[in-house]
Amino acid sequence: MALALVCGLLAGARVHGLVHAALVLGLLAATAGRHSASVLPLLLGLALCGAARGGAHAARLERARGQLDPAGVAVHLTGVVVEPPADASGEPVAIVRVVRGGTALPRGARLRLRLPEAAAVEWSDGVEGLAEIEPPGPRRNPGGFDARSFCAASDLAATGRIVWCARHPARGPAAWPRATFGRWRTAIERRLSRRLSPAARTIVVPLVLGDRSDMPPAFGAELRVAGLIHLIALSGLHVAWLAALARTLAGAAGAGMRARAAAGAASALLYVGIAGPIPSLARAAASELLGSMGRLGSRRVDPVQSLAVSAVVWLTLHPEWIHDLGFALSCTATLGLVTVGAAPPLLERLRGGAVQAPLAWLATRLATSVVANLWASLWASFGAQLLSLPILLAGFHLLPWVSPLANLLAVPIAGFLLSAAWLALLIDLAVPGAGAPWFHACDALSAVLRELTRWAACLPGAARGVAEQPAIVAVAALGSGLLAIACARRTPPAAEPRAATAGIPAAIVVGAALCAGALVGAAFGPELRPARGTWWLVTLDVGQGDASAIATADGWWLVDAGPRGTRSDAGMTSVLPFLRWAGVRRLQGLVITHDDADHWGGVASVLEGIDVRRIVVPAPRPGVPGPAARFRADTVSAGDILCASPRIVVRWPDRGPPRARSPGITADNAGSLVLEVGEGDGDGRAVLLADVDSTTEAGLTVAPWPAVLKVGHHGSGGSSGDRFLRRVSPLIAIISCGRRNRYGHPDAGALARLTSAGAAIERTDRSGAVWVALGPGGARPVDWRRSHAHCTEPGAPGTTCNVARATASPRAAP
Repeated sequence: MALALVCGLLAGARVHGLVHAALVLGLLAATAGRHSASVLPLLLGLALCGAARGGAHAARLERARGQLDPAGVAVHLTGVVVEPPADASGEPVAIVRVVRGGTALPRGARLRLRLPEAAAVEWSDGVEGLAEIEPPGPRRNPGGFDARSFCAASDLAATGRIVWCARHPARGPAAWPRATFGRWRTAIERRLSRRLSPAARTIVVPLVLGDRSDMPPAFGAELRVAGLIHLIALSGLHVAWLAALARTLAGAAGAGMRARAAAGAASALLYVGIAGPIPSLARAAASELLGSMGRLGSRRVDPVQSLAVSAVVWLTLHPEWIHDLGFALSCTATLGLVTVGAAPPLLERLRGGAVQAPLAWLATRLATSVVANLWASLWASFGAQLLSLPILLAGFHLLPWVSPLANLLAVPIAGFLLSAAWLALLIDLAVPGAGAPWFHACDALSAVLRELTRWAACLPGAARGVAEQPAIVAVAALGSGLLAIACARRTPPAAEPRAATAGIPAAIVVGAALCAGALVGAAFGPELRPARGTWWLVTLDVGQGDASAIATADGWWLVDAGPRGTRSDAGMTSVLPFLRWAGVRRLQGLVITHDDADHWGGVASVLEGIDVRRIVVPAPRPGVPGPAARFRADTVSAGDILCASPRIVVRWPDRGPPRARSPGITADNAGSLVLEVGEGDGDGRAVLLADVDSTTEAGLTVAPWPAVLKVGHHGSGGSSGDRFLRRVSPLIAIISCGRRNRYGHPDAGALARLTSAGAAIERTDRSGAVWVALGPGGARPVDWRRSHAHCTEPGAPGTTCNVARATASPRAAP
């Protein structure tokens, strides 16, 4: 039933024009199924009802966005904060349900808004103010953050910020539960902030409350590489730990079985109330509640059925959660734990199968040793990872092979840390100051967990990037599904025929073979690369900064890594997801053009997430030391060749003293690396100007008529000199700049000069990442948002081509 509902919701979200027909047909089929010997009509009816539910939700979101201008609109709104606010980069972020939004927003629409720093709002408070909002746009980078999917999973009509805000404290009985939980949450945050060290606080607060806004980006990158990010994403582990702690405390107080069960259920509900309606946490709390109800009734609750019932209930109430990766990972990981991860039952099945002797002997020996517990824990972690494999491959393009071992060590530490944190809070609340030993324990356990994460993330190839391969994802899903079905089946009574279990070993063998094949294909699959003789230039959208990838038949180069913010950097949010999406596991080289933070800010995350053979920076010059010493990099100057095919040549800076520069251009900018990529004087070349000004441009030794010009200094007024543009006459001009940046880039004068020179202008602030395929015959923009399975003919004028078959089109005469 749960699978039927999931399939229906996914189908309805994509095709939501037949909502009423699907609902009617679903109800008819479900009614017929009640009076039929076959369960198929009932499942079909549930799937159709799910399609109607998902389609109705998608249609409602589209209507809520229908009146919004894609470029943004300013509205005066009144709303209610419906989830616990988070503090991201010093700005509170809140989910607000609209009460009054004028003609642009219907009542009930949900918005994600950044509030002014002084707006200390709490859960259930009312807010009123002038908001600048915009509907979610398409994905900005290949493999990067998808705003539309995020908003669909969170039931958000739009995102934006409130320019000025008035707070109205919650009043009335309807607001009391949320207001009470909100005040408890605020008190917990303050107590953790005062009693823990800063390093421990960045781990304990996400572990207890799920708020990761204060987590350093470097530690978040290490958790992802080590496969431990789920430890700070509230889910079944956290609910199980807290419920076990509550039952233990109740048992220590002399409570009976039913009182202990009630204590576990109450702790799960309390956790959801304090942390907020996090999908994965709500799913886990529902499963714990069902288990507690079974204990109260002295009945055993099957964990698979408990998982399915909780999924059906929550997806019926919140169909948007079908798009939430955290909810999906929570369901698949739990299914893996209770099916494939149940090591003793699996070994018992295999003991009676064809592979009897060695595994039976091993199981018997392990059962009488301490190693058995380690084996069971490792196998349970492996089972959870195996069932989550399709989502990891499709959603994150990542294969963290160290994850089972890292989880074997990290999960118990995280459990002790969570228990110590809650005990410290409860004891300190009852007797102020008495929780100090437990807070000290939190500091020690946090340090151990941090070092373990760093060790796991530093292992060679800890997380392998996996190129987008739908076939491998499908094979992994089929294999893990067969394993889950086979391992979830219970051994029938002795009176039943032996044939009832004949298919189980075969299903396990086939499922294991499919999963093994998917793992091998994902781990050793090829990188996404162009054909020999052609190459790609991908200018990523990293906001107000620069990051470009160059793909050759022999590997990938990265030129700059984008800016760095207070809580995240472009290396973690844009560059690494793209490289993993392309299956890149090692960079041939990383070029840092100069010592400005909007170009090297994401380098640290890139170096932590992927192997780099060589780092290249400009040679130090008088007054311009450059970043060489900080990154232990090779220094280059004009004339040096970085790559042979296609040839990557340094055109600037030269080896002489620095020249005069335009007003407003810093020494670092004037000394930044200029690269020319491509062969000969044909159209398959590109010039990357970094941040040089028009004075430097005038002295560059660049062959005329390159196909692509990466415009200097984000299109500022001091770059793109008229004389230089007329001499080189580029076909395509790419400008990397942030949306609504405070510098006013690109400059209107620079745009006019580029247009006058005959260049077609591509801007990352408008179109996202710009992908161009180049070769001896010319250049062609690539529509990377299209499926890899389809490609237009390369000779068709005015069309784009799939990246896997991108070829160049002839360039018109200048």
